[in-house]
Amino acid sequence: MVGNFRFAVGSLNAKTIMFSGNHLFAALGLFLLTLLGFWGGGRLLKRFRRRSPGNLTGAPVTPPTAAEKQLAAAESKLLRTYFRGLSYVLANETDKAVAEFVKVAQVNTTTAEIYLALGQLYRNSGEVERAIRVHRDILLRPNLPDDVRRQTFFEIGLDYKKAGFLDRACRTFEEILEHNPSDQASRKQLSSIYVSMREWEKALSLYKDKSGSRNDAHIIAHLTTEVAKNHARLGAKDKALVLFKKAIKLDGKCVDVWLHYGDFLLQDDRVSEALAAWEKAFLINPEFVTQVVERIEKIPAAEKDVILDDFFQRHQENYGGLRKFNLAYINRLINSGKTEAAGLQLKQELASNCGDGETFSLVKRLLRLMPAENSEQNHIQSLVEDLIAADFSFEKRYYCRKCGFKLDRIACKCPRCSSWDSITVR
Repeated sequence: MVGNFRFAVGSLNAKTIMFSGNHLFAALGLFLLTLLGFWGGGRLLKRFRRRSPGNLTGAPVTPPTAAEKQLAAAESKLLRTYFRGLSYVLANETDKAVAEFVKVAQVNTTTAEIYLALGQLYRNSGEVERAIRVHRDILLRPNLPDDVRRQTFFEIGLDYKKAGFLDRACRTFEEILEHNPSDQASRKQLSSIYVSMREWEKALSLYKDKSGSRNDAHIIAHLTTEVAKNHARLGAKDKALVLFKKAIKLDGKCVDVWLHYGDFLLQDDRVSEALAAWEKAFLINPEFVTQVVERIEKIPAAEKDVILDDFFQRHQENYGGLRKFNLAYINRLINSGKTEAAGLQLKQELASNCGDGETFSLVKRLLRLMPAENSEQNHIQSLVEDLIAADFSFEKRYYCRKCGFKLDRIACKCPRCSSWDSITVR
């Protein structure tokens, strides 16, 4: 197994990692141009200088031999293959790019960088097993330069991550960091895996050990919140409280921190403080009004109605133009039995433009206002609700502002593009 390889490394930094993340196209282009410069271009330039009429050395111009013509033709063909492969990469036609680079690799079997690029193309086209096999073969080469060996281990870690072998990917990146703790590329990959595995304390330790981590304060706040939640679940309330306050100090504008801090306070029967925390979350981002209202509804029934009515009355003037606020308010009116007021509010909302998901929400609320005068009508209404729910079951409640990925639940980090604080409500 590749994970069993042990190696001594020197300095591995972001410049060493040529083919990572979303920089595949630029990196591959740079790699090809560099490779062409020292491998093909140098030879062609040398012959050009030797035979050019403007040769400053005064050397006699001699016609090329048959062997030189054959070599020049082979090099020209290889150059065309290089650039054809590059054009396929830039056009996002990975399968065709792989085919061209396989041809190059068959001609030039000594250059490990070609196989590194080929392995990454395999990985990005979904052929992870082939990518792993190509990268393992590189490690078996004798006298492999240290920088190529380090790069290959990094690529294997990415292969494992892409394949879903998170334990193996963890071991690979942990080994790289063991020998070079300053390797930020591997640190980023490992922290991402820890988050995926919900190993919050391990992920937090990576960010806390990072120099200049103030730029990542919002991420550290999220991770600290998760660790605090774990302590709260285990009954370590004092430790959880300290961590929640630390998260707030790190990033006082983090909605996630305030929402869960309020949850923690409510569990300790500190209702007024919990309400203040949720109110803070709402004021930071009113788009999360539904999450706040859902939490208020968890408090004792005797207080809940008064608090909710007060909440909507206080914020109606400033946020009455926000659709999500109005939908939450309509839902509150329906739950309170104020059907006439809910109907008027719905009429105003339907007069404006609605997206599919929001239209669905309004239709569901309209159905709840329909009077069920007899059992047959009640049955029909129930069938209509089920039909609409089934038809719109694909609608996700949350989405990522960066990549558009849709989710069923709120998350601090997008599962697709790994962006923090990019998930919002539809």
